[in-house]
Amino acid sequence: MAEALYRIGTVARLAGLSTHALRVWERRYGVPSPVRSGGGARLYSESELERLRLLKRAVDRGHSIGQLVQLEQVELERLAGGAVLPKANGATGAFVEEFVEAVRAFDAVRAEQLLERAELALSARDFVFEMLNPLLARVGDAWAEGSLCTASEHIASAMVRDHASHLLRRLPREPDAKLLVAATPAGEPHELGALLAAVTARLHGYDALYLGPDLPAVEIARAARAAHAELVALSILVLDPRAAEVEIRALLGALPTGVDVVLGGPGASSISERVDGVTALESLDAFERFLTARRDTPPASA
Repeated sequence: MAEALYRIGTVARLAGLSTHALRVWERRYGVPSPVRSGGGARLYSESELERLRLLKRAVDRGHSIGQLVQLEQVELERLAGGAVLPKANGATGAFVEEFVEAVRAFDAVRAEQLLERAELALSARDFVFEMLNPLLARVGDAWAEGSLCTASEHIASAMVRDHASHLLRRLPREPDAKLLVAATPAGEPHELGALLAAVTARLHGYDALYLGPDLPAVEIARAARAAHAELVALSILVLDPRAAEVEIRALLGALPTGVDVVLGGPGASSISERVDGVTALESLDAFERFLTARRDTPPASA
């Protein structure tokens, strides 16, 4: 698979920089060094995005960009504060486990402190993908295996909901951004997958209208039509597949032509096999790749 390529607006959001700063750094210091599409648009790789994040953190710590751009990766990481949060298998494993222990002990103060520390240390994108998303998976596994009670699971879910909702509100909206509507269908009470999908869409330059959980198809379609949405993202976790299929068919029948429907959650693939016109994505990472390809990859004709 080819390395992901991002346009300048997306890179600016994910790295916490302005597009003006990116252009100035490129002109003065030769960093970053994007490739150009056939139409002349700047395209940045994943590795360049990661280096820009480190540069931004090091500059925020008082270091000169002119000196930083000359450094090797190891030295840059040191000046940027290194790996602020310990990572395990691509996630902030130590923090996640400590959070689970805190909610298991009903220590809400400690759990909240951990989330606040992670949010300060990580970029918005990494906070979602390296903290909130794996945290939800770990909490869900612990609850399913019986090592975490329902009350503790509710504490964790409420905290994730609060932080994700706050992040969705404060992420900037691009002028004339394409709109995504996120929700769960009628009968599906678990909303956090849809909420994280809305945040991910905003991170990638879409506007996002989050409707919440347990909505009938006619209401989702009404919102999508009135807001001129281009995408509808649904999260399905525990809803019976037959009931989900009924709701999705009703939604497809009520949506305007040209609105795409994306499904996420454990049952998404089986539903998409029976219902034409929907795209099933197995994870938040897959959803991010879908958005990147849809929005940032230049047309083949370019």
